Amino acid sequence: MATQEEFWERKRQLNDDFFVMGSLANPATEEQIRKYEENTGFTFSEDIKDFLTTFGSLVFEVKEEVWKRPEEFDVLPSWKFGYGFFVYGLSQDDEMPSWMGFEEKHAEALEYKEKPLGQLFFKRSGNLYRAYTDNGIIKIEYDKYDEDDFEIFDGNLYDFLIEEINNLEQDYKEYINEGKA
Repeated sequence: MATQEEFWERKRQLNDDFFVMGSLANPATEEQIRKYEENTGFTFSEDIKDFLTTFGSLVFEVKEEVWKRPEEFDVLPSWKFGYGFFVYGLSQDDEMPSWMGFEEKHAEALEYKEKPLGQLFFKRSGNLYRAYTDNGIIKIEYDKYDEDDFEIFDGNLYDFLIEEINNLEQDYKEYINEGKA
């Protein structure tokens, strides 16, 4: 199982074309997490709690001047919409937008499923896929309307995030190389 340090080291390996932003200055408190668990009925594993009390929430994106954002109604291969990902969470930071918080993401999940797969904590840009966590299990959802279209991730949160950095970097390289052809 990967550690927080391995995750952050993998983040440091990204070049300057990547932008990372989060709530590192004011991440969640243990009390905040406990209250959220009590209010929602979710149980967060130690790696999720570690992430929340260290990072709060994070955004990983390829800078817009490098990866042009698709326009509305663009017809492109789906991966070209995946210029980044969002790791939602909890924070003490008043500057953190509400759309990056667990509460708003849980409400969003409830809009299309009566019983979501857990706490929505991750989304790849372009709405390519989402991930949920509850009781130490990470579930990746590919179709938010299909109850059975998900897979269980084998690993902890940091394994998952390292894999997502690898996926994003691979797509970035493909995007860059396509522009050279």
